[in-house]
Amino acid sequence: MTVQPTPEAIRAARAQAGLTQTQAAALIYCTLRGWQDWEGGKRAMHPAFFELFLLKAPK
Repeated sequence: MTVQPTPEAIRAARAQAGLTQTQAAALIYCTLRGWQDWEGGKRAMHPAFFELFLLKAPK
């Protein structure tokens, strides 16, 4: 079973990759508003999007 990432985990992963919210959203083909909602806790990020981000993000 895959667990949905928390807003804090999403924010931390983006910061560790050194990306802005705009850059992170573009990396996984979503809108800036969508990314902001995930980090702000307004919407839950599907685990598949988080996994995709982790795979594509700069190390």
